[in-house]
Amino acid sequence: MIIMAKKSLKDVRTDNTAQVLECILKQGQSSRIEIAEKTMLSPSTVGQAVALLMEKGLVEELRAGESTGGRRPILLRVNPGFGCIATVEIKRSGIAAQVFDMAGQLLDTQTLMNRWVSGNDLLDVIDKFLKKLKNQKTLAQGRLIGLGLLYQDDIPEYDLMIEYSTLTSTDLIRLETVLATRYNIPVKKEFINRYSLDYYLRTIDAECIDYAYINIGERITASFILNKSLVKNSEDSVFDLSEAVLSGNYAGNERWPGRSIAFAQEIALKKLTAEKIGKQLSEVIRSALLFFPVNDIFINGQWKNLDQIVDTVAKEFPVHPVIRKSGTPDGHVNDSFALRILTENYRRLVEG
Repeated sequence: MIIMAKKSLKDVRTDNTAQVLECILKQGQSSRIEIAEKTMLSPSTVGQAVALLMEKGLVEELRAGESTGGRRPILLRVNPGFGCIATVEIKRSGIAAQVFDMAGQLLDTQTLMNRWVSGNDLLDVIDKFLKKLKNQKTLAQGRLIGLGLLYQDDIPEYDLMIEYSTLTSTDLIRLETVLATRYNIPVKKEFINRYSLDYYLRTIDAECIDYAYINIGERITASFILNKSLVKNSEDSVFDLSEAVLSGNYAGNERWPGRSIAFAQEIALKKLTAEKIGKQLSEVIRSALLFFPVNDIFINGQWKNLDQIVDTVAKEFPVHPVIRKSGTPDGHVNDSFALRILTENYRRLVEG
């Protein structure tokens, strides 16, 4: 017989307070009565939770809302100045950062690097930015709530690994793990174009349940979503299709001094025409559909003749799955990502 441990009174209060904060975060502005209705908590419990959140400085009273017959309710919102969320875009062309307040409003934009760096050099660039941000007390009190890393989709995983050496050994650790440990904050990673597609589908209310996203850049990568859940490939969620598209045809390039097989594949891909990539990618898709039966495939990336590739693939699949170029969202990807980091870590704020 399994005996479930009872929650302490403190745990129950924390759960209730976190639930109230989550509701305010998602609603933007809400009265105590509305919070009670949405959370199914009693008005007195909501009142106690709000009092605690206001004492911590997380929530503030805004203004009186519309009356429904009695006294006008006081609206509550998350205090924008309580702290900040940072996002860092990591691309082959450089690194840029944005800082948002607790309401998702943009506070600052910085270019951290105008060229590509990887590994420990990449960590040093982000580390310098975060240290400066935490010392900048005029910007959301220098209180960093969370960090988001947006990677260009075709950056290989090994470029995002940090080498950590001791007297006896050398280990490779993921960048997000190092930053989360060093700054004691939640760090979330996403791939720029894939997350942009997810955001785009939400904004247009598209009902896609089983679909794939293919990014064509220096490398060709794919993500598969089945029943609205991302398929994991070992520890990651991105499948590198570069070698499969090339069919192993990159002999000679791998002998470049100091260069890896991955680099040889990137050189070989650049030599292919858009039509050739489209044809060979179609064959890879046929094989992938045996394991990942998706109904829609979205293609995007940095390739100069991308439209021709999409058209070539679409001709190979005239009926199913539906092949289309991924739409572009209206520029709110970073603030959407920042608010997502915030809402996924609301309990941490209550316990802090």
